[in-house]
Amino acid sequence: MCYGLPRSGQERLRPRRCAIAVWLVVTLFSAGSARAGAPEEVLKAYLGALYAHNSRAAYRLISRADRALKGEADYLREHPNFSGAALETATALASQIRYVRLRTVIEGNRATVTFEALVPDANDPAIDALVLGFDANRLAALSPEGRRRIQEELDERQRAGRLPVAVGHDERWELVREQGAWHIFLNWAGAVRIRLTADVKAGLPWAFAAIQPIVRATPGEELRAAYRITNLSDRSITGRARDSFEPPGAARYLDVITCFCFIEQTLAPGESRELPVVFRVAEEVPQAVREIRLRYEFYPVERASAGYR
Repeated sequence: MCYGLPRSGQERLRPRRCAIAVWLVVTLFSAGSARAGAPEEVLKAYLGALYAHNSRAAYRLISRADRALKGEADYLREHPNFSGAALETATALASQIRYVRLRTVIEGNRATVTFEALVPDANDPAIDALVLGFDANRLAALSPEGRRRIQEELDERQRAGRLPVAVGHDERWELVREQGAWHIFLNWAGAVRIRLTADVKAGLPWAFAAIQPIVRATPGEELRAAYRITNLSDRSITGRARDSFEPPGAARYLDVITCFCFIEQTLAPGESRELPVVFRVAEEVPQAVREIRLRYEFYPVERASAGYR
């Protein structure tokens, strides 16, 4: 399990539990150990992009079969992109990853890469403080010298053995060769479908819908989805949402980490707002569970608090 993902300074999330390899990054490997474009090098580039929240780069390394099921716009919504100083800082932390026992097996147009790794724990308080919580505004305000000092401190912690790490054991990734180039195979065709639905109740004059009605999620993967609400009336209105899950018992397999239903929403006349939801499908989700329906219903705040149905 891993606890090493850099978190967005704009949306602070609790540490995730996920396949640790998801957050591994490009690092210096022994010279000549693998040719450029080899499966393990493509995998390291992909995992490096994920760690640094460079989602555009990561998407380009995913297999065509997977990308046919999830467009780039949806992928970028699910995996918000770092930029500027935040991306630079995440990449600096990425340089401290260490791989061990990396092995590649190629059979025709498929490859399997296995390894173990020591991953800097970006959620450790000491590292979180050093990198300013990956807060884009605070990092951008630093001088080039200030950002360089962050890199130097990370290097020094690594040399002194004081860099907090998470250990990944027995990681296994699949790649496919497409038109002579290796790509990451995520098997989105076999992913759990999260169907997002919405409704308004008790005469609430709002338009409310999921921006992306279906999200494909692999077990252990943390994703961001969003809904859009619009106040269709000529007055300010406050509402609150409730969630529900189907089929019965599905809630145990879908961990909703951040949700707009936790707070009231007040919209001015004609105002629209995008509301994020961050969730993760449990790693132990049964194979029989192929779809989970997550439904939100908005009520006028006085009706929601009164238990109106």
